[in-house]
Amino acid sequence: MTIASHPVFQALVAGLLSWLSVSLGAALIFTRREFSRRAMDCLLGGAGGMMLAAAFFGLLQPALELAAHLGRLTFVPIVSGLLLGAAFLWCLDRVLPHIHMLQDTAEGISTSWRRSILLVTAMALHHIPEGLAIGVGYGAAAAESVAAQGAASGLATALVLTFSIMLQNVPEGLVVSTALRAEGFSARKSCFYGVLSGLTAPLGAVPGALTAGITAGLLPVALSFAAGAMIYVVVEEVVPEANASGNGNLATISCIAGVCLVIMLSALVG
Repeated sequence: MTIASHPVFQALVAGLLSWLSVSLGAALIFTRREFSRRAMDCLLGGAGGMMLAAAFFGLLQPALELAAHLGRLTFVPIVSGLLLGAAFLWCLDRVLPHIHMLQDTAEGISTSWRRSILLVTAMALHHIPEGLAIGVGYGAAAAESVAAQGAASGLATALVLTFSIMLQNVPEGLVVSTALRAEGFSARKSCFYGVLSGLTAPLGAVPGALTAGITAGLLPVALSFAAGAMIYVVVEEVVPEANASGNGNLATISCIAGVCLVIMLSALVG
């Protein structure tokens, strides 16, 4: 196995590309000082839809296929992984100090951090499950290759997952840099902190790939774990924020459009 074909290397590259897409979105703050709340809610809704679709088509569907040999007990590793992934993000949510754009009260452990830093950590929290998902995706593709269970299909799924997360990260990068600009930061600092918020994506990709490569028997759990973490972020943070300013209908339509985009991408790549 060459370095380029190693799942950890592939996951790291994909994680870095994910970070690059966050950076691209953050850099859009240079194009104008502020964006309307309506536009932000539309972007958040679309990002949430892409996250949900990526979780189901890029993680849960392969997990179900890998666990199909268990027959009626197929649900056991899937449900276990989903619950563990959600519990993992819940614990991070309770511990990591952060604040959401439309909130005045910080969450997590008590801290004296400035609101701007708390906004960055909130978005960094979003990117942790994305990095894990990318890493697990490439780890699963490599495991399928070794087991001769459809390497091309597994790699295609990992690529779709990567592209889906990259697409959704562009608006997320713009959202955090716009929020910081509204806090009084310069465009340069807003972009810098927006870029910094995406660092958790490549940091999460490597352990995700390593975990998925431990044993093929744990792959359904690992894939479902990443899916559970992503779904938790969407339901607990992305959707409420997109609906908090009275633009719920538009955000919902954008969410459905995001799901459709990932489905089309899956069909084209697959």
